[in-house]
Amino acid sequence: MGSRHRFVAIIGLMLALLFSSVTVPAQGPSTTGDWGSLRNLPTDSKLVVKVKSGKTVDGKLTSVSESSLTVNSKNTQVEIKREDVASVYSVIRKSATSGTLIGMGLGAGAGAALGATAAATDDSDFDKFDQAAVAGLAVIGAGVGAITGYLVGKRGNKRVLIYESK
Repeated sequence: MGSRHRFVAIIGLMLALLFSSVTVPAQGPSTTGDWGSLRNLPTDSKLVVKVKSGKTVDGKLTSVSESSLTVNSKNTQVEIKREDVASVYSVIRKSATSGTLIGMGLGAGAGAALGATAAATDDSDFDKFDQAAVAGLAVIGAGVGAITGYLVGKRGNKRVLIYESK
């Protein structure tokens, strides 16, 4: 019976660590009012440019000069003057790593909890079999959770503010 309490304590600790808050510093330029930061972007970077008139231009970066920004939008070169630009966002594909790891942790925890619950209600003398079943359900849960986390985490794109006029 002592090993079951230890197992439940370990699962509880793993879940507490999984759900603890973690702060990650923002990545990207420290000042968004610097037009020069646009020059550091590679050509063909996906951008979303919001113009002061309210219009939005989606496309790939072609060139940047001191006075304008040129974007290839729907196979058409669009030149936007610097004074007309309200903000510029870089469009980046989301990473599925964090979603995969969170899903794997949740799946493993759920599988282990399910297995531990089933083993706790079993009064037979098959303790080694019960432990193997708990471990097996934890592994299956981790796999299902990882796949689900990957699929959910990979959807969509992330916008990162590169420039905003003052």
